[in-house]
Order: sequence, then C-alpha cells, then structure tokens
Amino acid sequence: MSTNTTYSTTSYEKLLSACGGALVTSLMVTPMDVIKMRLQTQHVYTPNAKAICCLTFDRCTLTQAIKTTKKNFSSRGKVQVANLHECALQSSKNPELFKGTFDGIYKICKYEGVAALWKGLSPALLMSVPANIIYFVGYDYLRDIIQPFSKFDYADYSPLLAGAIARTVAVTLISPIELFRTRLQATATTDVNDFKHVLNGVKNMVSKDGSRALWRGLPPTLWRDVPFSAVYWMGYEQCKNAIELHNQHYVALTDLQITFAAGALSGMFAAAITTPFDVAKTRRQVDVGRDIPSLRASSVPGILKQIYQQDGFRGLFRGLTPRVAKIGPSCAIMISSYEMGKVFFSKQRE
Repeated sequence: MSTNTTYSTTSYEKLLSACGGALVTSLMVTPMDVIKMRLQTQHVYTPNAKAICCLTFDRCTLTQAIKTTKKNFSSRGKVQVANLHECALQSSKNPELFKGTFDGIYKICKYEGVAALWKGLSPALLMSVPANIIYFVGYDYLRDIIQPFSKFDYADYSPLLAGAIARTVAVTLISPIELFRTRLQATATTDVNDFKHVLNGVKNMVSKDGSRALWRGLPPTLWRDVPFSAVYWMGYEQCKNAIELHNQHYVALTDLQITFAAGALSGMFAAAITTPFDVAKTRRQVDVGRDIPSLRASSVPGILKQIYQQDGFRGLFRGLTPRVAKIGPSCAIMISSYEMGKVFFSKQRE
C-alpha cells in the first residue's frame, strides 16, 4: 500500500479515516505529552502558590517565620500563620522534580493519580480531530497537485512541500486550543478546578492583551511543526519505499506493518531534530500572561538563546525521550489508521 496510490474514496470517507485515527492517537499518546510538558517547564515554573511559599523558605526559616508572625494576633496575622503552617506541612508532601520519563510517570501516578496522565485530553481531542482532518486530507490533495512540478533529479519533493503547507494551515487554525492544552498540561496540581482556572487565566489574558494573545504561541509552533511535517512526510515516503523494496527480497510484511514502521521511524527522527523548537514553544505558551515572565525575548531564536545560556545544550533537548516516545507511536498509529481507513472504504465498493 502506498500513499501515492489513488483510492476510490470520497472526501467524506477521508474525513472519517482521519477522524478515527485522531481519536485513537490522542487516547494513546496523551500521557507522554503530559510528561514532556512537565519536564520542559518544571525547572522554571512552580506548580502552585503553595510551592512558591515552600521554595522561598527552608525548614528553619519557616519555623522562625511562624514564631515571629504569631506575635501579631490580628486576623491577618492568624491567616499568615495558618498559611505558613500549611506550607510547612505541604513541603514534605511536594514531589521532587522529575528525573526522567519513567520517574515522571511514577510520581504523577503517586501524587496526582493515574487520571492526571490524561490531563488535557479534552482539548487534545478538540484540537487533534479538526487539525488531523485538515492536515492529512489537505496533504493528500496538495501532494497530488504539487507532484507534477516537484520532481528534480529523479527525486519527488511533493511530500516535503505538501506536508509543510498543510501543517501551516492546520496549526494556524487550532493555535488557540493548543495554547490552552499546553497551559493545562503544564499544571502540576490535583485540583479538580484546574480546567476552570486555566480557562480563566486565558480569558484574563485575552481581556488584557486582546484576541491576538490566543495566537501568541503560533510562531514557535510553526517553527516546530512546519520543519517537522516536511521532514516527516519526506522521510515517510522514503522509508516506506525502502521497506517495500527490502520486503520483496527478505521478509514478508503486510501493508499495515510497512505503513506503521515507516510512520514510526520517520516520526521519531523528525521529532528528535525539532525538539529545541518544541521546548521554545512550550516555554513561550506557558509564559504568556504571567505577572513575572521568565523569558526575556519573545522570538524563537531569542528564547533558544536564553534556554542555552541557562541550561546549556541539554536544556534545548529537555523532554526529548517522552516527545520521541509520543511522536513515534502517534505518527505510526495515525498514518496507519488513515491509510487503512481509505483502503477499507475503497474495498466496500468493490
């Protein structure tokens, strides 16, 4: 099976194929997305106000602060004492920073519950379904249009161009939902009102800076997604052709297995080389609307420079493992579901 094959499928059937793939993919890879978000932001942002208090004082300072504040018997002083007591108790419960992907999974399950691994699933579904419909169906049409004009030196560059254009359109349209999902997944609390709090934060941001604030994370997202998409689709077509050629002489893989392997390999490679842009995008979107921003620059090169100065080369690739662990399977599942869906509908009319 090849993506260059023309299936007798209607636009509606392609939409259904893309929708089904998006639903399955979101359910399976959201935990890795949550871990990635936390790893990329935990060294900069504290989970909540209580954590800020606990990070401000050590145990001895807390004890002294409580004794000093108790001298004031006003209602304000009592509130301060209560807050300090709660902070002292909370400091022993706050989980440590994630040391890696598996450590992050363990600590989220232990301190926040298993359900926290799927935090942000609702906006992820709301985002991925229309985005993947536009992306995959748009890619199919654009590739067929561009293909006659994109062959140079016996190489077909239509996947690269079509992937970049389709992704630009899809990302631009769903950027506000992506911003909300990023901010929701970056929170590290067990409060059932997280969704409401993040939504109120976005509303306040819009009332303060206007509706343009909803697209404030768009440039970093385009820096990440457009190169990723171009590399992914070019790599996918090349990997699939190479596997099919190898398959004729050595092993007998099914069409589904070939599609899955090509999608996974190309997705992991594209995810790895675009991780710095993903870090910049996450930092930019989480930083938007904060009273004390941590970023000195708003441009992607400026953000990358600051991250490198603060955390070194390693900081640019923070969250690499969960990103690759998420992108590889998600690309494989999505492209396999999409292609198999088209084959299914095509065979129904035979």
